[in-house]
Amino acid sequence: MNNSNDETIYNLLNQIPKSSPIPPTNSKHYYRSIFSSNVLHNLNKNKHSHRTMGLAIEPKPDPCHPLRRRQNYFELPEITPFIRSHKMPPIPKFNPQNKNQYKLTKNYIEENINKIKNYLPTCPRRYIVSDRKGNKYLIDGSGLQKDFIHKKNYGQIPSYLQTYKISDCNSKDNSMILMPAEERLCLINNLKDRYEDIFAEYQRLPLRLETASAIIKQTCLTNELVNIERDIDFLEKHQQIFIVKNYSDIK
Repeated sequence: MNNSNDETIYNLLNQIPKSSPIPPTNSKHYYRSIFSSNVLHNLNKNKHSHRTMGLAIEPKPDPCHPLRRRQNYFELPEITPFIRSHKMPPIPKFNPQNKNQYKLTKNYIEENINKIKNYLPTCPRRYIVSDRKGNKYLIDGSGLQKDFIHKKNYGQIPSYLQTYKISDCNSKDNSMILMPAEERLCLINNLKDRYEDIFAEYQRLPLRLETASAIIKQTCLTNELVNIERDIDFLEKHQQIFIVKNYSDIK
């Protein structure tokens, strides 16, 4: 039989020393500082030294002089009743002979009866069923019924438009005149000629603008062309144009 103490090649290898088992602890961290006990001692050293609002001012009782009967008894002052400076008037006694004196002048029963007689009956609220499950909603305010046709001012011109029309007519009669058609066409032709001249000047600009003066000139020409186009569209769109009588005075 093979003996366990026989020499083998494996005994010549360096064996790893067995580490001591870690004692089980309740905490998850195994590291503990060596100063933890000092910290806990300093924390709890003066924690409960004075549990009251400070040190006791009165000296402690001397055991040679024990407490005697009624030693710490203090006599309270006498309780004096509260006396009013003035007396309230006495409550009048009930006299059955003067019943009309306490009778109310208002009769609530007759008033409620008259109110109910004159009260208009409430109309039932009208609903419409939307689906087969019975879901319903009010017809009034839903837009399904044309309530606006029952208004007093239905089909009439609003009052603010009537006042605006009157004020507009008065202003036209007093200070405005209608521009003649010949003058309107003459303005359109003059604007078109002006547009062609400015557009020809715009086309003579260089393709590459390098100086500030050229850039400023280009912006001015484009703004003027846009304004002329807007004026031409306005004159061609409106056949009747009112102008001020004394236009020279406004200038």
